[in-house]
Amino acid sequence: MKRAAPLAFALAVFAAAAQPPAPDPEDPPKEAPPETITGPQQPPERTLRERLRGNRSPVEVEWQAPDALRKIFREHLKPPALDETGQRRRGALRPWIRDIRRRVPEIAASEGYFSTTVDVQLDEDRDHAVVRVDPGPRATVRDVQISFTGDLAGEGEERELRRRQIVRAWTLGKGRAFRSADWEVAKTRIAEELVEVDYAAGQVVDTEAVVDAESASVVLKLTLDSGPRFTLGDVQIFGLERYPEATVRRIVHHDRGERYSLARLQELQRTLQNAPWFASVVVEVERDREKPGEVPVTVTVVERPTRELGVSVGFGTDSGPRAELAFRDRDLLDRGFDLQSSIRVDRDTQIGYADVYLPPGLFGTRRENELLFKDSVGVLAEHSDIQNLDLRRFAVAGYRHFTFEPFEVRLGLSYQVETKEPAGTDKRTTRALAPVGAMTWRHVDDPFDPKRGGVLNLQVAAAGKAVASTQDFLKLYAVYTRWFAITPRDQLIVRGEIGQTLARSREGIPEDFLFRAGGSRSNRGYAYQSLGVEEGDAIVGGRYLVSASADYIRWLTDTWGGAVFYDVGDATDSSKDWKANQSYGFGVRYRTPAGPLALDLAYADRLKKFRIAFSVTVAF
Repeated sequence: MKRAAPLAFALAVFAAAAQPPAPDPEDPPKEAPPETITGPQQPPERTLRERLRGNRSPVEVEWQAPDALRKIFREHLKPPALDETGQRRRGALRPWIRDIRRRVPEIAASEGYFSTTVDVQLDEDRDHAVVRVDPGPRATVRDVQISFTGDLAGEGEERELRRRQIVRAWTLGKGRAFRSADWEVAKTRIAEELVEVDYAAGQVVDTEAVVDAESASVVLKLTLDSGPRFTLGDVQIFGLERYPEATVRRIVHHDRGERYSLARLQELQRTLQNAPWFASVVVEVERDREKPGEVPVTVTVVERPTRELGVSVGFGTDSGPRAELAFRDRDLLDRGFDLQSSIRVDRDTQIGYADVYLPPGLFGTRRENELLFKDSVGVLAEHSDIQNLDLRRFAVAGYRHFTFEPFEVRLGLSYQVETKEPAGTDKRTTRALAPVGAMTWRHVDDPFDPKRGGVLNLQVAAAGKAVASTQDFLKLYAVYTRWFAITPRDQLIVRGEIGQTLARSREGIPEDFLFRAGGSRSNRGYAYQSLGVEEGDAIVGGRYLVSASADYIRWLTDTWGGAVFYDVGDATDSSKDWKANQSYGFGVRYRTPAGPLALDLAYADRLKKFRIAFSVTVAF
């Protein structure tokens, strides 16, 4: 609103003495005093409207502004609500309009608009306001000026290379639209880049954004103070009570006087956090500019219990009800060895195993690429009777596990003795001493509930009759699952699986190195491991496997969704015997912290039958 000149204002005051005051355009008109009327009458139209809406609706605001700004204005400049009498509205609208005129330019400036004009028109009879915002041109970054002080400002090719590296990390470059949020993010990012290597106490000491509203441009100025170079000293460990200190020292690989590196410290923290002994790990150094040489590396840990006993029960359409008793000792023999053991029983299978994991170690030196590894040895005993195949298996194995994100690799040697008796045929025993290898590549946004990305698993195993085995064979296997986020609510999941065991025949090869298909995680229209090679009255493993599936999921809420799916797949003794065995259907999905649960109704096209596929486990 424009203000009157002083002379006009004086004349208006003089005229006010001779006539009733003119209504303030920002004030709602005062209601006339009530009249004395006899007999029945209808309430005024305005009062009736207020009764119908409960007298508490806010003023309706029409924002005339660019889309991006309009969304922000609606979120941060909400109008006051009306009360029963309208008296509070009369007092609340004036401050709200003043707030609109003050804050709209401020909000627009934070988005890079520095010549904003705003006009407000209010129709109180209709509780309606129109706010017209002309933000003007959006400012862009004309220049970025970054200067350095401290050790990094000195001479030398290495320092010059480091300065160029830090400048390249600047994210709000020339020609970019200026936003306050982007400006803050860019300053944080360059500060993080500064302290990545050598300069643990580096900081951004001065920043300035010089705005030229007429040209709609901004010049950004920053000064970075690196401070002195830091080097690492001894590792000090705090919080150890249950576990031997040697378990930590085993995976601490750096020398006194080594240059400071944030990535090295984060790697140490991640390695210790992934180890079985600690609930939390913090690795840090003192960032005292007066004492930058050989600063102690402080490792503070919160320990996990050394022993745990767990019980779980579950149910699945593949194996019926099941129960499991698990025992874990994280300090076996008082040396930090991690014993993981379990006994599990369900309708068709009884299995017991014990694996011992040694403390992790590192290949290489800090001058080269270090590779984390973990060794394990284990023993397993299993009995199962699935699809009329009675199977007893005993196995021992030793593995070395490597982790280098996003890959996990396992190499080892296993020895298996297996006795199997298909119904209607003779019992026989097979053996295999097999070098085995497996690689998993994960590139997903969430390991428990992926929305996009994929997981690839590759396996290889071999055995020879000349070395404690009953048959020569080479097993190759691959499975890839891919998640696609079609929309925020729609998801597509596809899976492909292929395997082949190269051998003259399947005779003499343990079932662990052959293939069967069917079940809730395979071809859902067919019973668990019911797709394979017929032998007597049983289904046994074949040398050839191909299967695939596709699920389309529509999430109706954050936790519940519906799905349709299509599966194909078969396990046979040769590729020419393979059949598609189509199945398809629909189901529901429910998100849990451990991942989505699926309940599906599948129709097997070859069998002309429906089948329910479901699995759930509860731990105690």
